[in-house]
Amino acid sequence: MATRFFFDPPRRPKVKAGPNIKSLLVRCPSTSKLTDTGQTIEEKRWQRAKVKIQKFTCAHCGGIHTWTKKDIILARPT
Repeated sequence: MATRFFFDPPRRPKVKAGPNIKSLLVRCPSTSKLTDTGQTIEEKRWQRAKVKIQKFTCAHCGGIHTWTKKDIILARPT
């Protein structure tokens, strides 16, 4: 006799084949919203990466902000 499933059987999690790329986000000091810097990095390289002080134009307030490595939040690329 055939077995009936009322739901899908459990599946194995998918294995990612490529590198784990992350976007660099910075919090706007005026609005406290996260802003994408437009840069990405491989997550495993982030610990050893050396980042100089950089500037960007904020999409939320229109101001120019500077950021360093300690200001960065890693997130999925958009």
